[in-house]
Amino acid sequence: MGDFWIWNYELRTLGALNSKTTRRAYAGALVRNGAGFGCLHTWPELGDPTLDECLIDLAHDQESALVRRTLDCIRADGMAREKKCSLFEGLQIPSSHATLPLLNELVLSEAVERGFTHVKVKGGKGGGLDLRRIRLMMPMYPELKWRIDFNENGDVGELLEELSYWSEAEKAAIDFLEDPVPYFSGAWERLAKESGLSMALDRNLEKAFSDAEVQVIKPAVQKMKSGPRVVVTTYMDHPLGQAFAAWEAARSGVKEICGLQTHRLFEANVFIEALGDVSPEFKVPEGTGLGFDDLLEALPWTKL
Repeated sequence: MGDFWIWNYELRTLGALNSKTTRRAYAGALVRNGAGFGCLHTWPELGDPTLDECLIDLAHDQESALVRRTLDCIRADGMAREKKCSLFEGLQIPSSHATLPLLNELVLSEAVERGFTHVKVKGGKGGGLDLRRIRLMMPMYPELKWRIDFNENGDVGELLEELSYWSEAEKAAIDFLEDPVPYFSGAWERLAKESGLSMALDRNLEKAFSDAEVQVIKPAVQKMKSGPRVVVTTYMDHPLGQAFAAWEAARSGVKEICGLQTHRLFEANVFIEALGDVSPEFKVPEGTGLGFDDLLEALPWTKL
């Protein structure tokens, strides 16, 4: 593909993002090749190679999963920029849930006031305590749907015991449990069967030997898949990567509520400001391709 140019960035969080990390600073790189741009962002805590390892792969034509998807982004973005058009022209971007790493009455009320009908929250180790906290908050907003991500840290016995006290109406408020336990364990099947709740698979989706009821796709690392319920989310990466996720969801015709609003989990910068405030509707960045034309051109690119 010719020469690659990179610009290293750092995103600083406003709070903890998940149970797998306590970091507040996250490094990544924007990549430029010809007319196209892409985002390379890694999560070593979730099994990714490091950023340096990915950049070595990129320089030596080794297309690991993250590098391959970055190249896919660059190609699509570059073609649109050469045609001087936006990749989003004529597409309908699905609405998003609110991603709430911290759950309390204030952040919940702010999400509802912004128009969100679904919220994604983190479930901690075991999970029973977190379910009890959510249950106590449900009467505040009876129409709200909950998506609870355990990052495989849930305990099937503890979860089933807590859910045994829930009414059917309370259970109906849970849209799904995401990665409550490891997928390749008998605990997954037991939890799905005995709880009656929908289960969403994110981690190990590519290795799953059968379709999960809900498939959580992160375009930064995965190609789009078809299924009865597909939810597209960002990789909690740079706004350019966020725009790539939104485009993949839109061009694939995804109808589910997705998770495309994560930029305000980080301290503000010019790219984050370009995406505006969080809301259920994705704000398309101005410009050609995936947008951000002037901001990208102004960066001090370094040849890889």
